[in-house]
Amino acid sequence: MSVVLAKLIISLGCILLVGIVLYFRSPITAGLKTKPVAGVLGVSWLLLRVFPFLVIYLWANQEPTSDVNGFWDEGSKASMGQMVYRDFWSPYSPLYAYFLGIWLKIWYNPRMIVLTMALMDGVALVLTYFFYKDRYSKEDLLFKALLYLLLPGSLVLCVVGAQEDIWMWLFVVLAFLVRKRWGVIGYSLVMALGVLTTKAIFGLALFPLFLIEKEKIRFLIPLSLIGALSVALLYHLVKLEFLQPLDEANVLRAPNLLSVINPWTFNSIGTGAKVWNWLGLVATISVGCLTAWRMRNQPINVMLAHLWVAMYGLMMIAQQSAYSNYLFLFLLPLVFEVMDWTNLRQVILLFIFNVLSVIHPSYWWRMGMPNYATPADIFGLQARTIDYVIQVGVVVLTGYFINVAFPRSEKKKYRTAQ
Repeated sequence: MSVVLAKLIISLGCILLVGIVLYFRSPITAGLKTKPVAGVLGVSWLLLRVFPFLVIYLWANQEPTSDVNGFWDEGSKASMGQMVYRDFWSPYSPLYAYFLGIWLKIWYNPRMIVLTMALMDGVALVLTYFFYKDRYSKEDLLFKALLYLLLPGSLVLCVVGAQEDIWMWLFVVLAFLVRKRWGVIGYSLVMALGVLTTKAIFGLALFPLFLIEKEKIRFLIPLSLIGALSVALLYHLVKLEFLQPLDEANVLRAPNLLSVINPWTFNSIGTGAKVWNWLGLVATISVGCLTAWRMRNQPINVMLAHLWVAMYGLMMIAQQSAYSNYLFLFLLPLVFEVMDWTNLRQVILLFIFNVLSVIHPSYWWRMGMPNYATPADIFGLQARTIDYVIQVGVVVLTGYFINVAFPRSEKKKYRTAQ
């Protein structure tokens, strides 16, 4: 449990720092008015991503753990020219392993994967800054960037956990920024690249975005052509093995609605059944479509943030294969747009949400990934009781922020500044 304790200590330290930054918000934002954007973002990223990386992996000589082992297996084999899905198993889109493999050509070491995740996190942050540049002042955006970099949900999941979920937000923001300059064709091409580079679940966002798209045919044609060519090529090379990412839906994880409810039904709801995967998928897409439709008249950066938090937040607790690391998927839009940083309740709940989401995967995994069938399973051991309480906390808090992001009606007014 040393990893869990280390993550808890780091998380609490991060929360303390965020609290201090929020307390001194006025003088900090005043100082940021005169600072160059590139300098603030660059120095902040170096201090809160590269420096922790150097301390953990070079000074303390810790080896990367958890998902990095799987990423290393994929990336190292891809860097040697092996074929994804045929020569090695992958739960990710076909280009993911090869992207990692490119970086491993620079430094053939698992630590390079962590550094790559930190770099992509920095790129996502910079793109988010420009995405909201016309909505908030420079100092407000830089202040939110600092908050994001300090939150344990980003720092720990990026530098310690080496999670890649932020890539999906990176690609969708990049797609909309490209659209401003090159139109809907460029937007569609970047979205297609995102589907091919990240995870299959990135494709869920295509449904609500297509619903509100005014140039539907021009948006659909590049996506369809690239999709058809990709499927044809993959089938030629690996046959139906390219469906490996879909197997992820069959992997039972926690916390989610089913893992929390199941023991109180005495294991009668059929956890693991594919029907729950389909119901979760339908619910996720439906909420995404409803959010997008109700906010179709809002600025695109406002709509997208609420869509992303509501849809992927629901996916995090509705899908049996999702787990709390998925907070990293929607934390940037939550921090930059959905959160009201003047609302003390929201801030405190976000702190708790971050800490619980960061420590639970490691705690649950080191307990043997328990699945509770009866109330007695929960309360038989203190460690399991703690695990279940954390699960409930994550599910409830995810629901809370889904509620914050979900628009009650298309007429709701959204703030223009914080």
